Order: sequence, then C-alpha cells, then structure tokens
Amino acid sequence: MRGDSYLALDISLISDNQAEAGVIATLVYHPEFILHTDYLRPSYFYNVENGCIYWAIQELYKNGVETIDAINITNMLNSNKAVKKKIEEYNLTDMQEFISMSQFACRHTLEEYKLLVNNVVTMSFKRDLNKVVLEVQSACFNSDSDLNKLNSLVNTKINKLTEQYITSNEIELFGSRVDDLWKEICSRRTEDGVYGIPSKYERLNEYFTYEPGELVLLKARMKKGKSAFFMNEAIHKIKNGVPTLFFDTEMQDRLFYERMLANLTGIEVKRIKNGRYSHEEGQKLEKTNEWIKKQPFVHIYTPQTTDEEIYAIHKILKYKMGLEFSIFDYIKSNILSSSENYNALGARCDFLKNNIAGELNIAMLAGAQLNRANQVADSDKLERYVSASMLWRDKTTEELAKDTLDCGNFALTVDLNRMGEQMGEDEYIDFKFDGNRMRIEQAKQHDSSSNPFEK
Repeated sequence: MRGDSYLALDISLISDNQAEAGVIATLVYHPEFILHTDYLRPSYFYNVENGCIYWAIQELYKNGVETIDAINITNMLNSNKAVKKKIEEYNLTDMQEFISMSQFACRHTLEEYKLLVNNVVTMSFKRDLNKVVLEVQSACFNSDSDLNKLNSLVNTKINKLTEQYITSNEIELFGSRVDDLWKEICSRRTEDGVYGIPSKYERLNEYFTYEPGELVLLKARMKKGKSAFFMNEAIHKIKNGVPTLFFDTEMQDRLFYERMLANLTGIEVKRIKNGRYSHEEGQKLEKTNEWIKKQPFVHIYTPQTTDEEIYAIHKILKYKMGLEFSIFDYIKSNILSSSENYNALGARCDFLKNNIAGELNIAMLAGAQLNRANQVADSDKLERYVSASMLWRDKTTEELAKDTLDCGNFALTVDLNRMGEQMGEDEYIDFKFDGNRMRIEQAKQHDSSSNPFEK
C-alpha cells in the first residue's frame, strides 16, 4: 500500500449510524442510563446532529429534567450559541418526528444500551486513531524527523489518545471488588510470608519490600557504593528468578560486568582485570559466565536518556521477559539552572513512579546523589513521589569505634517509609562493604540501647 493511500479512505466507513441512533433513542425513554456511561462525549458521535441531541439530553438530566421531549430538547439546543450554530449548519432533523421514531430504536435494558455506547466510542477511537496514523505517516516522509522525534511523536499522540478513551464501567460498591483485591494481595506473598519482592537484606525487609507499582529511592554521596548496593540487590533478584533490568547512567557494560563477576565469584576486581587468578578461580569464572548467560537480566548503559526511551525499554522488556524488578542508577539532570534542575529531577522521579512502576506494575529501585551537605537537590520534590527513601553512608569514626568491626563499616537508614514501620533518626542498619569484591553483606547489628551515663 502506498504511503498516501490512507488519504483515499472514506472516513464515514468508520461509523455506526444505527448504534448512534439507538443510543439517542434509548436516552429519550431512559435518560437515567446516561449515568452509567459518563465516558461517552458528544464529540464521539460521527453524525453531528446525534452529538448535539446527546449533549442536550445530558444537560437536561444534569439540571434535574427527566422528561425528554421535543420542546425540552429544542430549548436546550437553542440555549447554547455554539450548539445552535452547529444545528443551523447541519439542518437538524425535525425534533418531534425524531422523538416519535425513537420508540422503534429504543433499548430497554442497560446491557443493550451499553453495547451501543461502546460501539459508538470504539468507532470514534478508530477515527481519531486514523488521524494520528496520518500525522505519523506525514512525519515519516519529513526528512527533518529523526528517530527521537518520531518516537516522541508516536508515544505522545498514542498515550494522549488512550488516556482520552479510558472508559470506566458503572461505579461499583467497594465490597464487589473485595474478592479480586484479596486474591491480588495473596498473590504478592512469597512462600515464607514476605510480601512483594524481598530485599537481599533481612533487616531491610522488616521495613519494606520491593512491591510492584512502588518506587524506592536510595540516596548516597558520590563514590560511596551506591551502584554496588544496586548490584547486590540485582544479583539477589536474579538468583531468585526475578526478571531484572539495571538501567545504568554511570557504568558501561564491561565495567559493570567486571564488578558483577567479582561479586559472584569473590575474586577481586583488580585480579579479574589483570588475569592474576589461579586455575581453580579461572574455572569458577568460566562457570559463572555460563550461569550469567542463562539469567533473565538486562544491563543497559545510557548516560543521557529521555522519558520516552525509558518507557519504551521497560515496556518491551515487560513483554519480552516479564520484567518484574527495575533499578535506575541514577536520577540526575544536566540542566545548569538550579530551579530548572530541581524541576527536572522531580519530573523524572514522578515519571519513574507513575509511568514505569505504576503503569507497568514493576517494582522499582532508583538512586539519587547527595551533595556535600548530604542533601539531594530539592529532596522534597523527589520524596513526594517515592514509597520509601533510604540513606546510605559510611560510618563515622565514632560509630566504628562504638559498634566494633563486627558491625561493619557502612550504615543505612530508612528515613521515609510509606509502606511500613518508620525508623528513628538515630537508627541505622549495619553493613559490611567490600569494595574489592563488590560485596555488601548485612553485618552484626550494633547495640542501640542507650547508655544512661552518656552526656
């Protein structure tokens, strides 16, 4: 089919006159049915006169008028200048004759009426989709349209269209949804009673787990093991059969792979790079490589990316491998203006929470970098959208001395939690971070009991 052949299509073929007439006729006798299909809009009718009459009935019923006759409809149509102009343009049918004929097309059950409405909405969607197709087709023949522009155009237009045509069924009592909701709750439990996707770290699971639709934020200073924490969580999920994506703005595939091998084998990154490992360790590396090849895991390195690209990648992997857990390392902006930078960071966090975690039903863990004052730029804007927020840091000299070496060298605080128990400001979980092997393990927990003799 040639690129311009769509233009030859008769748009009237994408309409259903009988369904439109049936909807209007039914509402003449059963105006209360309109409450069950509030998603139907006057603009969805192909025949303008049907759209005008539908609007009039809708307005009459809103104003408490339940008698739908020729006089009431005509008066309502004439009350709006824009509608009246449409009537004059299209030479509206004689209203009394239309009312008289309605008895033959009327449907007397809600189910039949809703079938007609759904057909009208579907036809309208097809017509609008056809317009989008033509617009995209035109862009395809435009030499100035590159891949990013086309991708953005398609996503923007399609998303806007689908959002417009989201139809809701009649409002139900909450009790009618209880059975399905309870099944969903039960399906999120693991065999050992953990709800959602558990963390590698048992103490962290006491506060929250990674649940589909939720976004967890990890905050840390640069070069303090933020990516190592993410890697440890990713490998834990892979080992437990959870399809995982690591969206990386920092490490190329080779750098990530070297560190991943160190974590899995216990061989230092330096020795993996220079080849100074034993024969047995070499066999271990080969075995690990074979294991990695079979895992449902994707690592993508992209220093700068758009929301459209992020969404497309997640949606493809959701379909391709049943993606359940996604790590985004990390949320940042290259905008120099402080106010614009804060807005960009907040917008990206909002996007990850609602469009990725929420819309695609994926559990998500993302990172944000602390500044020298141990703050994230406009952190309120980021934490507005997250389900839980964690602060990852190395321990102070005083904490190391007080906790002893068995309690590790790093600390993690859950400083915001909308999914469970709150952690006190002075509380933290103890960790051992071995940067040479990229391993982070939960350490012996320090004694948090207070000393009455301390000042």
